[in-house]
Amino acid sequence: MPLYTYILSYRGHSYVAQGRHSNFRGFVSSWTSELPPNALPGLTPNLRKELGEKAYRHAFDEVPNRKHVWTKQIEIGGSEFRVYAVQTEP
Repeated sequence: MPLYTYILSYRGHSYVAQGRHSNFRGFVSSWTSELPPNALPGLTPNLRKELGEKAYRHAFDEVPNRKHVWTKQIEIGGSEFRVYAVQTEP
């Protein structure tokens, strides 16, 4: 299975997660519920719950002029939460 690297950004902070999955879309636990408690300051337990609920609703878009890189934006608590999925290894 390919290795995916997830780059998360929220309120000026970032975090990197990785996971081996058959695809990058269906495994939001790699970048939602498995996030360490203080990985993204400002992402409170209630906002984490909101993220988990919204994570599947929004589709990933390909990043123009890049191979194997996708992104999605989700509004959480009035701020942008951005995730990039990068296929790091085949």
